[in-house]
Amino acid sequence: MNEIVNYLESKKAVFHGALALMLLYVPHAGNLFMKLEHIDMTFSGYSFLNWIYGVALAGIIEFLILVFLINGYRTTGKFYAVVSFFLNAFYYDYWFVSIQDPTMNNIKIMVISLFICLTHSLSVWQLSELFYKRLKDDKSDFWCHDCGIPFPNKKSLEGHIAKLHKTKRKEANAE
Repeated sequence: MNEIVNYLESKKAVFHGALALMLLYVPHAGNLFMKLEHIDMTFSGYSFLNWIYGVALAGIIEFLILVFLINGYRTTGKFYAVVSFFLNAFYYDYWFVSIQDPTMNNIKIMVISLFICLTHSLSVWQLSELFYKRLKDDKSDFWCHDCGIPFPNKKSLEGHIAKLHKTKRKEANAE
């Protein structure tokens, strides 16, 4: 159980989560880029080059965003989250359909698409914050050698040791 919790608190989990989110987003963004691209690379009636181009463009953009997140550029991650929200909002054109035809079903779909857009954008936003925090924690000068946990200052490390490791030290001294 502790191993699972330690993994979920680690940079590896943040990295794996960001990687999965972005890999799963590539086909969606690739489809969007393919539909909106002005260059038509249709060859003998097949649009596979358009798909390759759209997915490659989306993959490179997602890769660069992952690089920014991993290197602690949290402002860039937040900026991408906001831009991504609006890209998704325009991609899911239910917003425009609801304005033109405000039926209950169209409004329901519009609200659902809003939450889909928000979920992805908030995930990227929070992952950039979390990864930045993990990077900052790694640069800490104060570590508990027993637990491997970083602390922002010496006082908080001493408080941690006094609370959690006092009994361990007493037992070690008694032996």
